[in-house]
Amino acid sequence: MKAGNKILFVICAVAAVAGVIIYLEASSFQKTAKITQGVVTSSSMSSYEIRFNSEDGVERIIRGTHSSKGKRYHDGEQVKVFYQTDNPDKSRISDGVKGGKKVLFWTFILLLFNLLSVYSGRKKDKSENYFKTQGQKVEAQILGIDIDTSLTVMKKNPYKIDCKWTDPMTGKEYYHTIRYVWSDPETLLAGRKSLDVYIDRNDPEKYFMDIAFLGDAAK
Repeated sequence: MKAGNKILFVICAVAAVAGVIIYLEASSFQKTAKITQGVVTSSSMSSYEIRFNSEDGVERIIRGTHSSKGKRYHDGEQVKVFYQTDNPDKSRISDGVKGGKKVLFWTFILLLFNLLSVYSGRKKDKSENYFKTQGQKVEAQILGIDIDTSLTVMKKNPYKIDCKWTDPMTGKEYYHTIRYVWSDPETLLAGRKSLDVYIDRNDPEKYFMDIAFLGDAAK
């Protein structure tokens, strides 16, 4: 398992614990909370002020700051307010239960992604080991290096490398284009003119090309 996958598992564990804590705390708050309508009485670029009347008839104020990506409140807007009847100053305008559920949902998605990544990595390692131990090694001649203009990311194009090798049993030639090489191949290849290819002895159409040194994206 790669270090990155281990780090993601730790992040998932921390996020899951945080999500459960948020959910349980919010659930406990909601069970004893009174719900009323507040009104935004002041809103600036960075902060807002919401006034509401608690059950005892006292007007109370909630002050907060706008988040960079969250909802922005406007003067006169009505907002749902949750407060504790035994302590009306203990109030909030966010539904923490939904927040906790969102944290747990995205944690699950991240965990699922990480598990798929681990599975894919192990499957790839198993396939690589099979070809290296059971396959036949041949040399793939590097025919040329060029920029792949079919793909652009952040105004940058990856490189592609055209290769050719011959099945020693049948004499049939096979061609392969290595794509998604994001660093200069000339430097990575360090002067080599060929690459190692391991072909399935029973089915030459199946093969593994050892190109890990070209970067994780290359294939």
